[in-house]
Amino acid sequence: MLRIFLTVILPLVLPTVGYALYVLVVERRRREAEEAHSPAPWWATAPWPWLVFAGVAAMAVTLGSVALTSGAPPHTPYTPAHLEDGRVIGGGASGSAQSGN
Repeated sequence: MLRIFLTVILPLVLPTVGYALYVLVVERRRREAEEAHSPAPWWATAPWPWLVFAGVAAMAVTLGSVALTSGAPPHTPYTPAHLEDGRVIGGGASGSAQSGN
């Protein structure tokens, strides 16, 4: 159930929630500017600063989660792909780190 939530439901709902929050903020700023008889600030009507901030935040979360949750342990020897008896043997981390290097 958690896998379905994280891979299907959350990617569909999160952008919608983000857009709804953006619309609420913009409308509140516009309403406040109209009541004060002053023009709305440029960032309240322009989505670009918010989009750039959201993109950088999403990139940071993604890079951090990939760096912390994937890969082989440090100093694990890597064995490249090679041929044995005419068959290609895939490469990868060998699983046992050798000490003394």
